[in-house]
Amino acid sequence: MKILDCVQGTPEWHEARRTYYRTASSASAMMGVSQYQARADLIRRVATGIESEHDEATLARFAKGHEIEAMARTMAEEIIGEAMYPVTATTDDGYLLASFDGLNMGEDVAWECKSWNADKVSRMQADGVVPIEDRWQVVQQLAVMGPGSRVLYMVTDGTPEKCETLMVEATGNEYATLAPYWAQFDLDVAKYQPEAPAASPVSGTATDLLPALRNEGEGRVLATNLDQV
Repeated sequence: MKILDCVQGTPEWHEARRTYYRTASSASAMMGVSQYQARADLIRRVATGIESEHDEATLARFAKGHEIEAMARTMAEEIIGEAMYPVTATTDDGYLLASFDGLNMGEDVAWECKSWNADKVSRMQADGVVPIEDRWQVVQQLAVMGPGSRVLYMVTDGTPEKCETLMVEATGNEYATLAPYWAQFDLDVAKYQPEAPAASPVSGTATDLLPALRNEGEGRVLATNLDQV
């Protein structure tokens, strides 16, 4: 794992995410299971470099998520038993990137914080696994850290009363599992063609209502409808 020298949220961090566009937070969209972004939209964004404008609801969701993350950090540190620091890193080959909500000093335990969602929590309790819409993000975080790593996945509102967690351990197969899917995504980005703009209907003009001009002549005009035009 290679730690990048950038602070999350800064212009340098955003530039790193554009450069290493195979991010853990995009893994769900790449796999077609994201709640917030379609795979085709991710392909378009990467291929064109054009970022979508966030609406007020999305910006409010981001702000709330940051607030919850700040409140929940102490709970995560108590569970892990170590201080956790926001870190952005890539795999050794630079192919995959992950921005961790928290990473320990040993760089083998990460923390991923999600805002409280009753449906997610019920599925976590019933299935004992990370919900599918977040699972590939966690898989990529493990791939970036490497064998022997763990991720504390947490769904919370920032309070102990509403805090559900799962500790996910690396199997060692995370990179090999993800790489073919990202490779296909790379191919889809390379062959991306922007949609041609739809032709706008053109309304009739005054000349459309006139009869076609007809002239017949043999050195002189034999017949014409010019007076009707």
